[in-house]
Amino acid sequence: MRHAITLTLLSLCAFGGKAFAAGPMPAAAGDSFSAGAGLAYVPEYAGADKSRVIPLPFIERTFANGVFLSTMRGIGYQTQLGDFNLSGALSYDGGREDHKENYFSGSDALKGMGKIQGTAQAVLSVGYNIGTVGLSLSTKQNLSHREYGYTFALGASTALYTTASDQIGLSVSAEYGDKKHNQTYFGVTTTQSAASGYRAYTAKAGFNNLTAGLNWNHVINSSWSVYSAAGVTRLTSDAADSPLTKRKTTPMLMTGLIYKF
Repeated sequence: MRHAITLTLLSLCAFGGKAFAAGPMPAAAGDSFSAGAGLAYVPEYAGADKSRVIPLPFIERTFANGVFLSTMRGIGYQTQLGDFNLSGALSYDGGREDHKENYFSGSDALKGMGKIQGTAQAVLSVGYNIGTVGLSLSTKQNLSHREYGYTFALGASTALYTTASDQIGLSVSAEYGDKKHNQTYFGVTTTQSAASGYRAYTAKAGFNNLTAGLNWNHVINSSWSVYSAAGVTRLTSDAADSPLTKRKTTPMLMTGLIYKF
């Protein structure tokens, strides 16, 4: 879930003009290599009432044949088939701690809930443009710990303002979790209830959040760019009603400096 929250934030921002989670990236025009670092302000977990600032290291290598290696998107392949952009990647979700390990990980509000283990994931995406609006459908399927379930995400993005040095865009998305996923992250079993003090709660399948945000890409020169995003996520349905949810609406911010070699 730590990785999922970070990717939700990055879905608001376009690195190198290529949206991370708003849809699969277009087929690469050639080899490229980018590296950088930034900071993000995100909740301790989905539904937490506390947020923190975390570092965002970024390295991405793309090849003309469509293969990419990325600290954010994982290892994968992207291509264009007619009007559709397709992407598949092997990624990793860091799970969730039930206590505050350090400033950057965990939350004491989850004591007694037990640890959600990290898991490898297959991330599959398809995108399609209608005029200036980009539409996307993606899914995250756990390769290990399949008992944690899976998610689907619908997204849309569009450019609001574009010049040679600045690009501003709007992105919106909605995530659907199956029963296993929503129960894992928002449910409370009787055993967890006894250990944590939260009331027992069963979360059903359904849309669990809506996210909207603005992104701004400022090009300094041919090598350096600054990428920023500001957004808000609203938990919905059973996720919003979960006893673990202390804050249904949370802001997210990020900024980063990227160098393209």
